[in-house]
Amino acid sequence: MKVRNEKGFTLVEVLVSAAILGVGVMGMAAMQGISFTKNVDANDLSVMTNVAADMMERIQGNRQFSWAYNNLDTTGPGNCLAGGIPAPAPASPFFWVAPSIAATRAIQGDCVQWRTLVLASNLLNPRGTVQVVPVLPARADSSAVQVTVRLQWTERTSTQRTRVVAFQTVIEPE
Repeated sequence: MKVRNEKGFTLVEVLVSAAILGVGVMGMAAMQGISFTKNVDANDLSVMTNVAADMMERIQGNRQFSWAYNNLDTTGPGNCLAGGIPAPAPASPFFWVAPSIAATRAIQGDCVQWRTLVLASNLLNPRGTVQVVPVLPARADSSAVQVTVRLQWTERTSTQRTRVVAFQTVIEPE
């Protein structure tokens, strides 16, 4: 009996290892597609979070007239210069100061710039809104308001679900 010194792999071993390698590569390829989709989604969320934070900072910077940003909406032509900004003065007993012409222009400028940022986000159907309501109970010596800045858009994926980012804070004028 001769002892053979066999070296190398048999055809069956090569086919089994190729099948295992193929399953692993297909799994990694599927993972790359999901990773790309989630990366795009995270980028969109980041952009809209920054745009919402920008408007909240604008309102906080003009805290004396924060009520004047109520009902701001970026849909269609927007209401920045169409008589919607500044908002109508709040009802009594809510304490408020009428904005000067310069303050009105600043509010309208904030609105126009924010609308431009929302539309420049290059997302599907972006819409930004601001709601300002008095903090209850409203007293004659207080003008604290609760401000909600809300942005929504449609995802760029095949599901095209609506995504929303909302910031909410209470602002007390100085």
